[in-house]
Amino acid sequence: MIDHKHRCIFIHIPKCAGTSMKYFFFPDQDIHWFNPDYKVIHGYCPKRKFFMQHATTDQLLDTALVDQAVWTSYYTFTFVRNPWDRAISDYFWLMRDQNIKGRFSDYLHARGPFEEVLNNQDIPQYRGDHLRPQTDYFTRTGERAIDFVGRFENFSSDIAHVLEQLRIDRSFETRVNKASKRKHYSRYFSDNMIADVASKYQEDIAELGYSFDDQRKWKDRFNFLR
Repeated sequence: MIDHKHRCIFIHIPKCAGTSMKYFFFPDQDIHWFNPDYKVIHGYCPKRKFFMQHATTDQLLDTALVDQAVWTSYYTFTFVRNPWDRAISDYFWLMRDQNIKGRFSDYLHARGPFEEVLNNQDIPQYRGDHLRPQTDYFTRTGERAIDFVGRFENFSSDIAHVLEQLRIDRSFETRVNKASKRKHYSRYFSDNMIADVASKYQEDIAELGYSFDDQRKWKDRFNFLR
């Protein structure tokens, strides 16, 4: 998403505070998923066949959604999240969003009931971008290409840094998802699930320095999601 008033570009990695960003930077605009708004770069673009608010740095620049001169002169930032926490959050969100049910392993590997929505880029319901490694969103030719990478876990202090850089003197109100009231993410994971996420997102884990914060009870290790 791009805000010309404050001269900034937010790279919205799915499940990493994007809703809060949208309401903060565009409080008076009626922005919808399926209504492409090229001024703010949000919504499904039928020509490019992706949701512009989830565009990577490469997609923004290579498909001319953002001019290189604008990219260079604007403040660019994103937020990342613990890969295990992000994956389980997205798993529950996707089942609710698409009215489907399936095992976590099927979600993570885009198969079974999740196969169509996570693989078929020709349909507006496509959500395969949610499975991208987070580092894909803000790197270009293997190098970090944005000004600031904040952390979902340190959101209050990191968004304060962003607002300071943008010289915005307004408090940031976080839009809390109701699903955030779920128990700690680790308690949904079996040992095999932990290993699956570690394998799929090994670059994110290495680059961003995340680890699995194990707060499981004994019974959680055999949970139904595996």
